[in-house]
Amino acid sequence: MAIKKRVNKDFDIIVGLSSTINGDLISDGSIRIDGKVTGDITSKGDVIIGDNAVVNSNITAEYCEISGKVEGSVHSETQLKIFKSGQLNGDITVSSFTIEEGGIFSGNCDINPDKKERKPSKEKKTDKENNHENHSDKSQKDQNKDKKAV
Repeated sequence: MAIKKRVNKDFDIIVGLSSTINGDLISDGSIRIDGKVTGDITSKGDVIIGDNAVVNSNITAEYCEISGKVEGSVHSETQLKIFKSGQLNGDITVSSFTIEEGGIFSGNCDINPDKKERKPSKEKKTDKENNHENHSDKSQKDQNKDKKAV
């Protein structure tokens, strides 16, 4: 089953097929790349990498689609989609990840749909510590029952 591409006609930055950008792209809106970009891409909206795009960038966006070639890491607050013509060589940190059959992904993947869990948590207790606490609570309850019975 093919995944659907997001249709968005409102882009703040469009890098056309015959264009090359060497430098960072930063936008509060959405960005579409059909040409070549070397430099980090940061968007508070969508980042759409077209079929013919060649991108050497770390990408940070709310949502990201890749149909072209990307070399670099991707951080998406919501979702990353790689289509059958897409290729990503780099690590990803996303809430949701979809790759169409034929798409290529090479790298490490961190998927965490709950943003709250991304915050560093307090040191986790080992199973042994949890079992000890549960046993201690039970022993305390048993002692309280004994006192009431006397």
